[in-house]
Amino acid sequence: MSSAALLIERFPAPLFSCLTFQSSQTRSGLWQDQELFHVRASMRRALLMRMRILKTIPQRAGLGLLFAVWAQAGAQAAESAAPAAPQPQRYFVTEAFPPYTFMQAGRAAGPMVDVLEEVCIQLGWSCRIEVLPWRRALAMAERGQADGLFTLLDTPERRELFRPSSPVLDGRYTLFARAGQAFSYTGAASLTGRQVGVYGPSGSSISLRALIDSLPSADAAQLVLEPDNLTVLRKLVSGRYGDDGLAFMNESVALWLLRENGLNGLQAAGVAKQFSYSFGLSRQRISEREFRRFNKALDELCRRGRTAELIRPYALPASPCAK
Repeated sequence: MSSAALLIERFPAPLFSCLTFQSSQTRSGLWQDQELFHVRASMRRALLMRMRILKTIPQRAGLGLLFAVWAQAGAQAAESAAPAAPQPQRYFVTEAFPPYTFMQAGRAAGPMVDVLEEVCIQLGWSCRIEVLPWRRALAMAERGQADGLFTLLDTPERRELFRPSSPVLDGRYTLFARAGQAFSYTGAASLTGRQVGVYGPSGSSISLRALIDSLPSADAAQLVLEPDNLTVLRKLVSGRYGDDGLAFMNESVALWLLRENGLNGLQAAGVAKQFSYSFGLSRQRISEREFRRFNKALDELCRRGRTAELIRPYALPASPCAK
């Protein structure tokens, strides 16, 4: 009988299991772990199958292969039993900004949230998303207390603190007037002599400020900053910006607020700017390498058609995929 066969006959299967898997821990202690129990059983079956093959191998070769099998099985068991590396924790902040982001059943929801969660899965990140008042969310992100912020309009001001991702959703800023008002937006000059309500500080207010600043006279039009979009619409309806007052707002947001709050008496009066929304990753917390990984995963999601699939239920226009 070969040495390998002799060892197999003399040492029963349970002992092989003990020799392979037991270290400084007690055998009884290890077997209390149900997951390790299954790992051992699987490794033992593989070990015994290999040992049956060894019975036909010459003595010296059999001993060498036998100990190689033991070493390999032990390494496989240790690898299987080792705890998985923890997922990187990432914290994103946003605002209640329907139809893009909102609270639903006690958690953040909306197309931007759906896309972000899919990207986090692809990257192996554990992402927490919190809906906060915009000014608080922005201040936290600017201080480096969050890994990312959305929805973000890609502007020079925002790029100082954030790395904007590839665009996710397209939108447009529209001027709204009171119903029956003889106004049509034809350019920045058409705002002359009017009060224009806008929510801010925000991408909307930054864009409106750029339009007004392009006028020959700094006081040609008056920007009126408000704490939220609904306040802007209500003040416009009630005439608080004057007979010729206007509102400057994301068209999709305005239409959603008018419908949800039963507001009437307003009309769209012209598109001022086309734009796209992105995710903004903090320069203080996210390295250039991590940002590139994030953007690559986002771009691949778009090219596979998954981004459009996630956005479709919200009836909003997805941005073209990055080339």
